[in-house]
Amino acid sequence: MENLIIEATEYGPEIRLDASGTISIHGKSMMEDASLYYSVCQNWVKEYLQKNIGLITVEIDLSYFNSSSAKQLMKLLMTIDESETKGQVIWVYPKGNDVLLERGQELEIMLDLPFQYRAK
Repeated sequence: MENLIIEATEYGPEIRLDASGTISIHGKSMMEDASLYYSVCQNWVKEYLQKNIGLITVEIDLSYFNSSSAKQLMKLLMTIDESETKGQVIWVYPKGNDVLLERGQELEIMLDLPFQYRAK
């Protein structure tokens, strides 16, 4: 399994997928067709989960994401949640930005993954 980096675009975040079990999503996610943008990530995670049963950590540090992106993030996290691999989410949000904190808390309610919140 090789590491994969999806470079940030004007509308899409940088996504780093590390074979050690760490996924980092940083930037803004406001593309119109988020399913296409996140499909490479989703495929990588599915392949990773078939080969590994350790721990997978997803760090999400988005300053903005639209509803299309939220759906893809949920889909990605559900794939991990439904696998035999233990997962955890580190939700990074701007200090004082209650809206982004609450968006993470909304995702946490729908999943059975532990979330850690970190203000920056």
